[in-house]
Amino acid sequence: MKIKKSALLDALKVLGKVVSQTSPVEVQRSVRFLGVGEQVWLTATDGVESVTAEVAGDAGEMEEFTVEYKALRELIRSTRGGEVEVTGKLLDWPEMEAVPDDALTVELPPDFGRLLALAAPVVDQREARFALRGINLSRNGVTATNGKELLNLPCPLKIPEDITLPFPLALLTAKPEGAGTLHLWNCRNERLFRIVIGGFQWQGKALPGNFPDWKQVIPADKTLDYRIEIH
Repeated sequence: MKIKKSALLDALKVLGKVVSQTSPVEVQRSVRFLGVGEQVWLTATDGVESVTAEVAGDAGEMEEFTVEYKALRELIRSTRGGEVEVTGKLLDWPEMEAVPDDALTVELPPDFGRLLALAAPVVDQREARFALRGINLSRNGVTATNGKELLNLPCPLKIPEDITLPFPLALLTAKPEGAGTLHLWNCRNERLFRIVIGGFQWQGKALPGNFPDWKQVIPADKTLDYRIEIH
């Protein structure tokens, strides 16, 4: 399988946010390649979350194999020219939960990735309250808090109840552009999600716990002494 070195390097920057290079589990140290013609999908998982990035390449009719992340980085460094030829071995790659037919599907606006990037600096990933380590989605938009500051970004989402995403490090690195899709469903008492934006896909489990109701945190307009509007 042949892939442009720059495209592979960009994909590895994203997948590297999920790969665990010190894991005793080989799958979690590796990247799965699945190619059909000129389309190649690279996937990494930490056992809970799974991230897939699509790149252009040359895979013939169909190729599937895995390569350890560290070996891929070394391959890029040692290869001259703008194209890399990648080979690997087959591993028993764990299949992520399929999106069921009755899953809730919500359209995401073109600026969804930008909103998450704006909310991310507020999040404290070392916060004792697990739910506060992520970013909350609700009908009223995107919300993040560290217990001292709270930020709500209006973004009407057609979801019946809020959901807290894990900190979206891979998505922030990928910076996918354009409209996307959010799938939500329940499986074995857990809330699962899948976000698809262009050639980027992220699937995982929602964070447990109650996220603060931002409307109860931010005072009503009539109780404010001062108000600043930025247009």
